[in-house]
Amino acid sequence: MKTYRMVSWWLRKDALPWPNEALKDKFRRRADRLAEAGANSAIIFGAHFRWDFCQVWEPLHELIRFVADELHARDMILFDHHSSVLTCYFNRDPDRFAHTFSNHRQVLISPPSDVPLPTDELNDWKMVDVATGKPCFLSQYGAQQFCMNNPDFGAAYMDYVRRLFAETGIDGLMSDDAIFYPLFRACACPHCRERFQREYGHELPPAERLDFWGNWSNPSWRDWVAMRYQTVQDFFRRVRTATPENIPLMSCCSGCCNAGANASALSYEDFIAGGADTVMLEMCGNTPAMNGTLMAQMARQAHLLGIARQHRLPCIGLGYGYSEDAARTVWAFNKFLGTGMWFSSLVHRLGLPDEDMAAMPDDSELLAETFQAEKRFSEWFEGESAAEVAIFFSTSTLQFYGGNQSDFAADYVGLCQHLFGNGYDADVVLKMPSSESSPYSVLVLPSAVCLSEDEKAGLLAWVRSGRIALALGPLGFCDERGQRRQQSLAAELGVSVTLPEIDRPPAFPDDVYKAAIPADCVSASAHWAPLPGLHWFPARCRAGLDAEADELLKSWLPTMTVPAGWHCRKYRDEQGRLLVHFLASQYEQELDDALEAKRDPASRAYRMLRIVQRIRPSADCCRQFTLPLPPESRTAELLMPLSGQEPRRLASQDGAVNFVVPDDCGYFLIRMG
Repeated sequence: MKTYRMVSWWLRKDALPWPNEALKDKFRRRADRLAEAGANSAIIFGAHFRWDFCQVWEPLHELIRFVADELHARDMILFDHHSSVLTCYFNRDPDRFAHTFSNHRQVLISPPSDVPLPTDELNDWKMVDVATGKPCFLSQYGAQQFCMNNPDFGAAYMDYVRRLFAETGIDGLMSDDAIFYPLFRACACPHCRERFQREYGHELPPAERLDFWGNWSNPSWRDWVAMRYQTVQDFFRRVRTATPENIPLMSCCSGCCNAGANASALSYEDFIAGGADTVMLEMCGNTPAMNGTLMAQMARQAHLLGIARQHRLPCIGLGYGYSEDAARTVWAFNKFLGTGMWFSSLVHRLGLPDEDMAAMPDDSELLAETFQAEKRFSEWFEGESAAEVAIFFSTSTLQFYGGNQSDFAADYVGLCQHLFGNGYDADVVLKMPSSESSPYSVLVLPSAVCLSEDEKAGLLAWVRSGRIALALGPLGFCDERGQRRQQSLAAELGVSVTLPEIDRPPAFPDDVYKAAIPADCVSASAHWAPLPGLHWFPARCRAGLDAEADELLKSWLPTMTVPAGWHCRKYRDEQGRLLVHFLASQYEQELDDALEAKRDPASRAYRMLRIVQRIRPSADCCRQFTLPLPPESRTAELLMPLSGQEPRRLASQDGAVNFVVPDDCGYFLIRMG
């Protein structure tokens, strides 16, 4: 499986007109730096709203062809990366950029100023707001969106994809944004209405009809939710048919385990069903976050990793930064997770003066020793997960039950934060694991309200085979489309647990993240054990496991105490050796105060992304380690991949190894064999 060592290839505001001899020299030097750093791939970042460049596609494609040729000559590949659906150009409103937090001066976002405005704004292609009947407007981008169900738009985009590959020589494609960016306000265009009637038998009602809009107890509303996901999948399937065979294809995703993703029909499972063969994990904001932790990323990353693992697909983790320390931290986090890395700055979000932006280093100058260390010690980063715990993520519950973050996603996130924050190693699974062949010891189910018959049977088979399952919160009260079961799983198991209906009036348009009270189980006991191996705690786990559930979980798992201040993940290589990755869980960071002083503290961009100059593991992270060797292991080696040192053999004493890591080490590996 390919592992990507990827870097953004920025197209700044001077990229067009093309050809440009000075820029060619600059691009050659950039390609040299990437080859020297050990990168194996780059990805275009710029000209993102590709429809806005329709009048200059020819020179833009010539530029991309030049980049591809230069990278190919150095044994690297090039992905293009663009939005398939968003546009600013086909909207002549002069105030459209009033609320955007992108800086259009510093990156090739808008076409050259001498490109004439369009005579046709293509309103027939655009998504229509359900409430206003007008084209939807996305203030964060100053953009509008073309509808994936519009056949004329779909045909035009597929023609563009074919032209792109024919004219540029690119090796892969990241086709972005073919979801419902306006959330549940979209889409009420004639094509979406016709499809809803044709495939589901429903007429789309006016926005005032709250017996439909936002009413999760209405099966017609859930059909509408399902149609939007199917739209995304079908569009991506068409993109795949327009690309050459065996070309890597992916789309942007910063997480699809939350209520906001549900409102936009963002699902990497649907991208894959449509033909995507690479999973992209975007780590928005700073890595680590400004509170010094990685915890905010863990639940999203674990979910996307679970999707990739299920389909045996490579992952690329995109992290942002402006310093070598940021590149080191993003790289270490990706290796810890078992993914490739895409490192990028995000210059147009900073709002700095042009002269300061020009002085900032190019992404290719920030990679330090990361990729070369990965190449040098490649066998240390190859292996299958050896986690003992599987977290079942109920996609059906996310998509068809309640719609608010509190109804399901908050419980999933709370469980992940508890497990990863307390030293447990866990994988997310999207299907019930096999009771016969699964490598996991314990299955944990957070608030799996919706279960199909197959999922229910898989859970029961799991515990009846002698394995252990820990259910937290509501379990099995609805089928896979959110319909209440005539007989709940609780009734089948003979336990006194019920789940009331959600007591929340429908609202439209709704804020899926607003504070809301979910439906809580009514139970005669805090802990049920209706079958050997099945333990059910009906209370939700938004705040993590309660003490009794946590003690039970500890008693079921092998003993390996994770030292204070560290996260731990385990893998097993082809030779059967255990690879234990340790990543610091807390960091101290220093900002570039001079540049930060020139930014607007009230801006959204300032809150989301800061210019961090220095990152070090917290002084509170343990430095002296005593790790027990598994019974089957007789040797242990220590690797600190960013130290420049070779792996070091550790002497064992009384079945354990003792060692110390230096204060500046935030990532290391132990190999036991």
